[in-house]
Amino acid sequence: MKALLRDRYILGTSLVALLPSALFAQGACKINDSSPFQINGAKQYVTMAANSRKADEIPKHLKNSIKVLTENPEKINNEAGRLDLLARTYVQWLKRDGATYVMSRGDVGFTTNPTGPHNLLLALDSAVVSLERMMPDCNTRVRPYRDQFSNDIYNKSVAAMTADQNDSSVYYAKLALQIGSSDPRPWNVLSAVYQKMGKVDSAMIAMEKVISLAGTDSLYKKVKQQSRYNLAVISLTTAEQSKGAEKDQQILKARGLLEAYLKDAPGEASATQALGRAMRLAGDTAAVASVFAEMLKAPEKFTADQLFESASSAAASAHDADAVTLFNAGLKKNPFHRLALLNLSNVLFQMKDAERMGPVVRRLTEVDPNFDRGWRLVAGFWQLRARAETDAAKKKLFNDSTLYYLDRQAKTNPRVEVSLAAKTGASYQLQGSVSNEGQTSGTWTLKFELLDETGAVVGTRDVPIGPLDGGASMTFSVKVDSPKAVAYRYAPVK
Repeated sequence: MKALLRDRYILGTSLVALLPSALFAQGACKINDSSPFQINGAKQYVTMAANSRKADEIPKHLKNSIKVLTENPEKINNEAGRLDLLARTYVQWLKRDGATYVMSRGDVGFTTNPTGPHNLLLALDSAVVSLERMMPDCNTRVRPYRDQFSNDIYNKSVAAMTADQNDSSVYYAKLALQIGSSDPRPWNVLSAVYQKMGKVDSAMIAMEKVISLAGTDSLYKKVKQQSRYNLAVISLTTAEQSKGAEKDQQILKARGLLEAYLKDAPGEASATQALGRAMRLAGDTAAVASVFAEMLKAPEKFTADQLFESASSAAASAHDADAVTLFNAGLKKNPFHRLALLNLSNVLFQMKDAERMGPVVRRLTEVDPNFDRGWRLVAGFWQLRARAETDAAKKKLFNDSTLYYLDRQAKTNPRVEVSLAAKTGASYQLQGSVSNEGQTSGTWTLKFELLDETGAVVGTRDVPIGPLDGGASMTFSVKVDSPKAVAYRYAPVK
């Protein structure tokens, strides 16, 4: 997120010094700021305010400028000049020491409703937007009026977000939108902060605003792409928890976002994997196969986790051979990934491929020795061997092995279930539960080893369990600083 939030639009703080001449030589932009007399008068007031060395005189000049520009606007036959001078006046109001964003109308210079509030940020944005629409060639001239303030406020929202000051970040992001209503960056900040706050619906709305406001502007391509991807992933998660029309709607939305993403970034790994997931949820098995094609052809372009995710999608779509290829490609990058070993074992069992299943289930039980269903898969391996064997003596031996490992599954104690094993920044996190399947109280120690991509031990953690009554269970959660860790294993617990 940091790269996406890097501000690329910070302007200098000396905008007033550039007024009025330096900004006026902008290509075909021609704004008459000298007539009629109201425009010329406002120009003189703005110039005097900019050049005054007496602080108490500056508000008087600015009030006079606003007065002549707004008292009878219908009589000023130069709307572009009027808007330009209004914007330049608001800039100077906002740049005064101790300036506030909202002032009373009378203090600003309006003669009507003098006690009412006047938001200078909104007024400046309105003047700039109106002038841009009226004279598109003047965009580069008038945008700096507004951008210097929107960038400053936007940077405050980013700083607050980085410091986990969520409420302040939201406040400044919304304030930035007052002065830059067409800027997608504050919405990008809001989407990130709302996700941190668990406000998923608000985060999704913010992402949609980023996508719509970014348009085809290349400066906003990264934030637009990130919002497309994040919104698609949230939609897929929602789809998996929904049924009927709501599920179909969320899948369709995610698929459209990901296809648009990949049109601008062909072959990007994360989006490709997510699109496969969307197609699988939609039941579009033919399309799923087309997505896997790139991964099957060039697995080196994808991470282990992306390959594992797509392998699971392939298996769920009955593309078992592709699933095996993708799982194996991922296991070359992370050979001890427990879920990948478990899922690959299941696919190979369904394919009745005992030859390739054997080494996989053996490693699974080495990684997760107190996971009871791992031993059931070992029994399944021997069952496949027995069914394929014609020699009576060997067939009996294999059937006996099947029964032995089924019994071992039933007698696994304590039973360990790891529900989360993942990197979080420079740390590796493990969560799960331990169940005492015996009749008496027990105390154990889970001795975890964290492994890198080569299988080398790069971290350890002992987790005490118990005393735990018979039939009871408890959860555990550990987080170990280990930047290179990508997998785990633990010693058998008895």
